[in-house]
Amino acid sequence: MSAVRFRVRSFRTQSGAVRVAFDGMELSGRLEKAYDALHEMAAEDMLPYMPVRTGGFRERTRAANESMVGSGQIYAGVGPMARYLYQNRVMVDAATGKGPRNIPGVGPRFQKGAHLAATDRPLRYSSPSARPAWFEAAKAARLRRWLDRMQAILDGKERKR
Repeated sequence: MSAVRFRVRSFRTQSGAVRVAFDGMELSGRLEKAYDALHEMAAEDMLPYMPVRTGGFRERTRAANESMVGSGQIYAGVGPMARYLYQNRVMVDAATGKGPRNIPGVGPRFQKGAHLAATDRPLRYSSPSARPAWFEAAKAARLRRWLDRMQAILDGKERKR
């Protein structure tokens, strides 16, 4: 999905003693920076809440999010395991009702083409800070910080990093 962007070069109006003028290009640039900052903060702040065994899941998610900056979209997880990790549900093969086979040196894997179904059993994450719906957890913990930084950028008070 591509973003629709428009730019207002400038706007001036006067009515009685009130005069309004703003630079639309500057405002548009600030808005774009604020959205990019929100994206970067959200992507970074959810990492501590994500499950980690080897770090590959986090790194794939981080890489995917870096490619999405400016799109208005963020990935909470990438790959075939993202759905069941985010929902905190043990998944089984829908046809057999069995879990994945363990392949030595590789780890647990379902048969190629298997359709998965969620069970009612929750997962046990190996990292103590991990929790289901980690984007929502990050948002609950850091929303005020996100909004304050976006407001500072829109107000032109954000210091250069």
